[in-house]
This record gives sequence, structure tokens and C-alpha cells, in this order.
Amino acid sequence: MAKSTINIEGLETSEQATQLQHRLSQMIGVKEVKVSAEHKSVEIEYETPTNLNSIEKEIYDDGFKVLN
Repeated sequence: MAKSTINIEGLETSEQATQLQHRLSQMIGVKEVKVSAEHKSVEIEYETPTNLNSIEKEIYDDGFKVLN
């Protein structure tokens, strides 16, 4: 089991946070997701077959920029 915090750009509203949280929670292998519009971050707990690259791609595909 892995845990990561991903900082993102473009997340402005709690509605966007809720939609992103729902999208990420539907990924196979994702156990827990917390998306914060206030902190512009995603805290996620996951295991195989999901990996950090696929999570970041989902965030990007939802219209947000992942910050390093």
C-alpha cells in the first residue's frame, strides 16, 4: 500500500474537488482519496494495479495540472 500527496493547479471550488475525488476513487486499486480545494492537493492511498503515474494522468485528464 502506498500513500502520496499530489499538489495540483486549477482546482478552485469544492464542486471540482468532489468531482475529482469521485473520479479517482473509481480507479482500481485506490483505497482512499481526499481532495482539498483549499490546499489544492490530493491525498491518496493506493495499491497495485494503480500507480502514481496513472493517478497523475487521471488528474491531468480531468483538467488539472500536476505540480512537482
